[in-house]
Amino acid sequence: MSRQPCPHRIERRLLRNVALSFTALSLTVLGGCRMGVPIHVWSPAELQSTVGKSVLVPELVGPKAVTDPIHEQLVQSAPTGVGQQTQLLSGPEVLSALQSSPEQTIALVSYDQNDTSDLALAEAARRQNIDFILRGEVLPDRRPRQIPEAGQRISISWRLTPVSTAATANAMAEAGRPVVVDLQAALERYPDLGLLSDPEQALQAAVVRQTLPLITPSVRRGRVQLEIPYLLPGTKAIRRGNALAMAGRWQAAEEAWQEVQQRYPFSSVAVHNLAVAAAARQDFSTAKRLARKAVRMKPSALHKETLIWIERTQRDYHEAFDLPDPPEGWFLTRE
Repeated sequence: MSRQPCPHRIERRLLRNVALSFTALSLTVLGGCRMGVPIHVWSPAELQSTVGKSVLVPELVGPKAVTDPIHEQLVQSAPTGVGQQTQLLSGPEVLSALQSSPEQTIALVSYDQNDTSDLALAEAARRQNIDFILRGEVLPDRRPRQIPEAGQRISISWRLTPVSTAATANAMAEAGRPVVVDLQAALERYPDLGLLSDPEQALQAAVVRQTLPLITPSVRRGRVQLEIPYLLPGTKAIRRGNALAMAGRWQAAEEAWQEVQQRYPFSSVAVHNLAVAAAARQDFSTAKRLARKAVRMKPSALHKETLIWIERTQRDYHEAFDLPDPPEGWFLTRE
């Protein structure tokens, strides 16, 4: 005869399962969940900031059918926005103007119309009080030619060099970085380039767009975590705010969370999400104050991570625009 399960064992097993389910539900209600939403933040120049400075851009090294359009577009794309202004000067034009100047009585070192050596460029830049030289070289595409993507990628090695002897004595005297642009990825990142009829033009324009962040601050698209409440007062309004943030409507999202926070001051979820909203509009002092408050109300892992993320984002913002340290200082991060 088969043995029947002990009723007491069945009862204990059911009680244990109920307890585990209740614990999981309690953690969900008290701790909530999270969702990632897109956010745009400022990033510092990847090589060195040339904001407020002048940059000499000589002709690029490589096939002229590729380099000439990129050189021309880059010089014409000098940033003019607040906090991004950079003067980009065409190397051939500067050298030609300097040679033909009636005040030019001393010949440039090793200079002729076709001389683009580092020595000649540095001498010309110094005479024109130019701050930096940005040199580029197109790298060969060594992929097999039979693959479909062959010919749809441009790789350029960029090198930024300070001109003044004082700057070249620094540790950051010269910095370099490659920019690799694939046509398909470029069209996904910059949908407007799909309107161009020539794929080569689209590829070259994408190269220029991805080169400028090397020397000027740029807006970077990232993701940040918002908290999702369950079975708590204000849940519906907070979730509505989360949906608005997901759609990029941060101001409307902030208003929804503010209503919840005013009605339910004990809502740590609303306080946390308001901290993220303040960071989205670059009000980092308010963002850190709210984030610290959220940690005090509920010291969850998400709240602590958000506080660190806010300060790191603030550091990038201050570095991007060469701002002094905030009045409240730095609490969690170091350079």
